[in-house]
Amino acid sequence: MPLFIVALLLVGLAVLLLSVGVILKKDGRFPNTHVGGNRAMQQRGISCHTSQHKEAQRHKSLSERVAEAEA
Repeated sequence: MPLFIVALLLVGLAVLLLSVGVILKKDGRFPNTHVGGNRAMQQRGISCHTSQHKEAQRHKSLSERVAEAEA
């Protein structure tokens, strides 16, 4: 039990120290580590899997386009 309490205190201290910058800054925010938020990736045309999947779902298959043309 004492080991659990010590571990819990250490984890709490680590979380507190990691959030000091976010808490003390006026517009403190956690850094955006998402691929879509990276300017270098955006310039190369690289996006996250979720965005690529949504874009792929918007495109129609050849059979869907042919069916529309016949209608």
